[in-house]
This record gives sequence, C-alpha cells and structure tokens, in this order.
Amino acid sequence: MNNSLDKVQAALADYITEDGSSFSVTATTTGDISMLTIIREDIEEFAILATASENQLLFNVALFDEDQIIDGQAPALNKMMLELNMAMPLSSFAITGRIYSIFGAMSAESDARHIQEEILVLSENILDALEVCQNYLIPA
Repeated sequence: MNNSLDKVQAALADYITEDGSSFSVTATTTGDISMLTIIREDIEEFAILATASENQLLFNVALFDEDQIIDGQAPALNKMMLELNMAMPLSSFAITGRIYSIFGAMSAESDARHIQEEILVLSENILDALEVCQNYLIPA
C-alpha cells in the first residue's frame, strides 16, 4: 500500500465526527494501483474512493450516472455545477465518462487533522450536492 494512503487510513481509524459518525476504510490493490474505499456510516451508499500520487491525495465520490438526468436538463445541470464549484469548500464537481462526481485533492504531506477535515467536508458535500442537483434528476 502507498504510504500516503496508509496515512489516510490511520487518520480515519478512530475518527468520530462531532455528530458521532465514523468512517470505515477498506484498502485494495490491483496491480500497481492502491486505493481506499471510505464509507461514512450514515451515508453508506456513497463511497469515497481515495488514491495517491507521489504528491497528492485524491478523493472522489460518484454521485449519479447521466442516465439519471431528466431529458434535456444536462446543459442546465452542467452550468449550475460550474457556477457552484467555487462555493463548495474543499470539493469540486466533475464528469468522468457518464458519471457525475465530486472530488477533493490535497497534498500527500497533509497531517491527520487536515485529512480528517477533507473527508468530513467531502462527505457533507455529498448530501449538499445531491440536494442542489435533485431538480435535474429523474425522481427515484
């Protein structure tokens, strides 16, 4: 496993949020690629995937597939997401292929407190992002 990912795993091992939530972390390695799957217990359906390069930690959460967007609403959704990127602390919207997501990046040299803060804010941004996108999505 990558040393930076070991640091992320250690930072979240006993971390409890102010509201009492905790995170489970599962490490996987496929070939040369190491990854963590981070689950916040109260929003289990949205896994945070963590990878690391030599200099950065990258955290990504898949929100929804483009098939879930109401016909004709993708341009308005994309515009809204671009406009909100600046207002969403420590996270940004992204589209990768057909998947809409939010992500955050930080230095691989970050300490445990900063890693915890990034993961906490990103996990909170999941629900906020889904709320602002709901008018563009097909109801579940």
